[in-house]
Amino acid sequence: MTAMSFIVGVVSTVSSYYWWTKDWWQPHTITGTKVGIEDFITGFAVGGIMAGIYEVIFRKKYTSGEKNFLAPKGIIILLTLSQITTWFIWGVGTTTFVASVIAMFLAASIMFYYRRDLIINGLWSGVLMVIVSLLSYGTIILIHPLWATETYLFQNLSGIRVLGFPVEEFVFWFLAGVVWGPLFEYWHNEHERKYG
Repeated sequence: MTAMSFIVGVVSTVSSYYWWTKDWWQPHTITGTKVGIEDFITGFAVGGIMAGIYEVIFRKKYTSGEKNFLAPKGIIILLTLSQITTWFIWGVGTTTFVASVIAMFLAASIMFYYRRDLIINGLWSGVLMVIVSLLSYGTIILIHPLWATETYLFQNLSGIRVLGFPVEEFVFWFLAGVVWGPLFEYWHNEHERKYG
């Protein structure tokens, strides 16, 4: 969880600067800058949740695998996510939502092609991330009812809202859970421990 939290924290900060604030959202930060410490904190928290929620809720245990964080298979997934997203945004000219959906779909396809046993983990992680996001957004509405209206660039999105938030958020969190939930097991070649 700690490793994935740190990775997603860094990815969240960098991707917010170059991608999400371009045409998806522009949240206020404590420092008044384009991105802030909030991006890292949110990414850190979400990374840990995505990495562990499936195992915690379903009480799964995994055998230890490779300890090398430079294992090529994990790097390939991260490169797929970053390069495909970047290419679709800056090369093709799609929105960041479309680019990230395509990139996460391709990354998940690669991962599940080699590790079909992780498909259930990925799908459940995606569903659970949608539930977590619904609870989080519900809390935000209670604290600041106009936060979504003041933050999202709805003119670049579908206009479909759930609890006042763009539906794209929930699609994104589902796919993020699908990819990031089982990524650690894939990266380190861990497998569910067999009992009995």
